[in-house]
Amino acid sequence: MTTMRMRLAAAIFGSIAASACTGSQATLPIPPDFELQTSAGISGVSIRESPPGMTDAEFEQLVSGGMVSATGGHPVNGAVGGPLPARRIVWHVEPVGPRGVMRLIVNVFDGSDAFAYEEQVVDKSAPRIVVESAIESMTRRLAQAIHRHDLRHSLTVANSAPAR
Repeated sequence: MTTMRMRLAAAIFGSIAASACTGSQATLPIPPDFELQTSAGISGVSIRESPPGMTDAEFEQLVSGGMVSATGGHPVNGAVGGPLPARRIVWHVEPVGPRGVMRLIVNVFDGSDAFAYEEQVVDKSAPRIVVESAIESMTRRLAQAIHRHDLRHSLTVANSAPAR
C-alpha cells in the first residue's frame, strides 16, 4: 500500500512540476513550435515531449492537425510580427509506469498564469489516428475552458471600467 501511495504522489508532483515550468519566466520568451489562429485570437503552441516512437515533427503535425480540426482555426504561416502571443498552449507526453500507456497533457497559459488543463491516457501502441482523436477531444474541452476564461476576463474588464 505504501508503494502505491508513493507512486501516486510522484505522479501528482511530477505533473505539477511539469506544468509549473512551462509557464515560468525563463520559458515564456522561447518561441512556440507553431502559432494557431482561432476565433479567440492567435495562440502560441509548444510541444515539450513527444510520444515514444514518434519524432517531434510527427507529433507536432498530429497536434497541429488535431487542434485545427477541433477549433476550425488554421496554423499561422511564418512567425507573427511583434511580440510572442500572450496565450500559450503547451503539450506534454508522460509515460505511465510499466502499464504500456502514456498520458497526454495540455496546459493553457495567459502569460505565466495557467488557467486550463486537460489530460487523457492513451495506449502507447495506439495508431496515430487514435492519438490525433485524443488531441482533438482535449482541444475541444480546452476551447470551452478558453471561452469561459475569456468571458470572465471581458466581464471583469467591463465591470472595472469607470462609469461615464
